[in-house]
Amino acid sequence: MSTRVAIVSDTLDDINGIAIGLRRFAAASTRAGHAVTLVGPARAQPIADEVVRIPAALSAQLPFYAQMTWSVPDLPALVGYLSRNADLVQVATPGPMGIAALIAARMLRLPVIAQYHTEVADYAAHMTGMPFLRELVAPIVGWFYQQAELCLAPSAAVEARLGSLGVPTAQIQRVARGCDLELFHPAHRDRAALAPHDVGAGPVALYVGRLSREKNLDTLVAAWRLVHATHPHATLLVVGDGPYASGAVGPKIIQVGPRHGAELATLFASADVFAFPSETETFGNVVVEAAASGLPVVVAAAGAAHEHVREGITGDICDGRDAAAFARALGRLFDDAPRRLRMGAAARHHAAGYDLASAVRSTWDIYERVVAARPVVMERAS
Repeated sequence: MSTRVAIVSDTLDDINGIAIGLRRFAAASTRAGHAVTLVGPARAQPIADEVVRIPAALSAQLPFYAQMTWSVPDLPALVGYLSRNADLVQVATPGPMGIAALIAARMLRLPVIAQYHTEVADYAAHMTGMPFLRELVAPIVGWFYQQAELCLAPSAAVEARLGSLGVPTAQIQRVARGCDLELFHPAHRDRAALAPHDVGAGPVALYVGRLSREKNLDTLVAAWRLVHATHPHATLLVVGDGPYASGAVGPKIIQVGPRHGAELATLFASADVFAFPSETETFGNVVVEAAASGLPVVVAAAGAAHEHVREGITGDICDGRDAAAFARALGRLFDDAPRRLRMGAAARHHAAGYDLASAVRSTWDIYERVVAARPVVMERAS
């Protein structure tokens, strides 16, 4: 019988890289014939989707992020589901669902893999405006990841972060991440598709992601004001939603809200440059999607997003706190069409290394190895 994997996350219903990436991975795994289920919290208004919903014992909104509700699951219900349907549990977030899944897996003697998706300590400090929370939250996050048989790291930045949190090197495994290279493709470029968003004939920069303070959007807005002063016909198209929506405003900054699937792919391919100043990325899915769509990118040097950029070839890497540097990089790309097109073509070629099917195969190889080693692991733990 093939290995059955349950992936448990607190944020499967949010518009963020974790939820989108997990759903794409699960769908691709299912297409490849693997037995995988996504397990998440119950919703106030049930919807029909592929997520297995665990009833909540308690739920509450985060006081500093009203759009996010965290749910403490009913532990007996979670234990019951995993006992019937899982050979391995993957925890994707160190929130109530992830911690409950860790407890349930230990009760059932199931192996646990943890994937590091979010800089939780940094996010807590950014979103609350209280930097001291970083030092309070980090040890809790470290404890969580230390409990897993294996921690999956999608980038070198995450490998280093897990090490700094006290996870032994032997428990850290680099894991491939993939992109839908057919969906995100330069062939979907259609400048007419931007007309409903009041985009003119000038160059278009694109941002896609959560609109939240930890994405360093202050830098992007400040940089764009400088760009607008020299390129008044240029447009910054902002795709996404979040608590910072009221702050992501300025001259020729157009917010279009969340977009998905083919519509999102068309927006990517129809822009000219991708701008992404976030310094807290653990991977940066949207950077790879932009590259796959044929866009040169301008990204921050901190975090993991820059790991997917070949400096000066597929994009530019800037100090994420230097708005003037970001503005100069965007302006150079706007002013030099041959360089912009050359870098966009190189970006598409580079993105070919992020094939989703290959990433799925290599991840399932890891799952199979962990399950095969389970008796040894459990004897060592007892």
